[in-house]
Amino acid sequence: MIKINALIVAVLIFGTSSAVLAKDWSKQKTDDAGKLTKSEEIRSFDVAISGSALENLKRLPFEFDFSEHEIWTEMPTVGCSFEIQRRPIEDRRLETMASGRLKIENGIFEFRRNSWRTKGMAEPSHLKDEGNLRVLLDGSPIGKMPYFHLFINQGEVALPPEYVELTKEREQGDKGSPEGVFSFYVDDWQEGLLSIRNCKVAN
Repeated sequence: MIKINALIVAVLIFGTSSAVLAKDWSKQKTDDAGKLTKSEEIRSFDVAISGSALENLKRLPFEFDFSEHEIWTEMPTVGCSFEIQRRPIEDRRLETMASGRLKIENGIFEFRRNSWRTKGMAEPSHLKDEGNLRVLLDGSPIGKMPYFHLFINQGEVALPPEYVELTKEREQGDKGSPEGVFSFYVDDWQEGLLSIRNCKVAN
């Protein structure tokens, strides 16, 4: 069983006039401007949740378990340029979806300035806030990141991103380097590519 500290607030108000409410409110105020004393109705105690129930709690779509992977935490900090491309399974014609800059520090990817060509709901904040990648000892990225897989024209319904996993081997680039081309699965008609290049050690 896992104990989680929970805060339960019970406030019951039945048939109370506005005058009584104002009186009760004034009792909660302290002499300090605007500050409230801790209400006796607020209590903190332990709640037991089974491990199976905890696993069923909703997780963020970009969460990834890195515990079984060796992350290259000692890798020198570098700044790189990146490009995210779409490659249809049938004709394999490359289309650039996004590009920008990223930083790798302590084995963790940090997406920086970037832009999406897909329009719609795509904003730079998606990669900055939801990109969850690490670098393995061989230089390959692993983890999850948001990916907008369709171009949205004016008048079309904007769609939220897909969250793709980077777990495949590199297609291009030298082992031991973060530079290269890394493919990832999207759906039955397309796959994606993350290209990392021009990495330079940060000062």
